[in-house]
Amino acid sequence: MTFCTFLIRTFCIFLVLACVAGLSGVLIGHVWNRYADQNGLLGVSGIYERILAARASFVSAPRDHSVRKASAIEE
Repeated sequence: MTFCTFLIRTFCIFLVLACVAGLSGVLIGHVWNRYADQNGLLGVSGIYERILAARASFVSAPRDHSVRKASAIEE
């Protein structure tokens, strides 16, 4: 193996690793922003707080079976 081949192979490996690192950073940033948008605006952190916020119409959350059961028990 010549020095030029070694240099090209090293550069290609570095380029692939740099692309993977860059795309991972973009993906993590996107997921973090979506999480912050959903949970950070109202300071809602737990399941119970989400249910209370959905009942008060602060957050548009889909009503699933567990929310219906909880409201039926309280009424």
